[in-house]
Amino acid sequence: MYKILAVALGGAMGSIGRYLIALAASEFHTHTFPAGTFIANLLGCLVMGILWSLFDRIHISNEFRLFLFTGFLGGFTTFSTFARETVQLFKAGEHIQAFTYLAISNVSGLGMVAIGFVLAHRFLR
Repeated sequence: MYKILAVALGGAMGSIGRYLIALAASEFHTHTFPAGTFIANLLGCLVMGILWSLFDRIHISNEFRLFLFTGFLGGFTTFSTFARETVQLFKAGEHIQAFTYLAISNVSGLGMVAIGFVLAHRFLR
């Protein structure tokens, strides 16, 4: 039961964080590009890499790991929203925008996980 509560609490907190980023991004970005989801996904990937590196060396409980990775980062990053927004861009005839979003989200996300891992490995000893 603690594992389920850890995932649920983390997921709620991550989803709220993603929503707040989307609100902030909408204040500064008015184009059709889904900047809020993009920012949340990249930030989540960076945090994932940092925590992954950190917890390779520091033991944390399984419940806390579930809270952070499955719950918080699972709620914060949004592959389903990313997929819907990409399809929405295609349906709207924004093919270049859709392919751009698809490519830079995937390449940047992988890069941010790697950068987070390397930074944490190097500076969080």
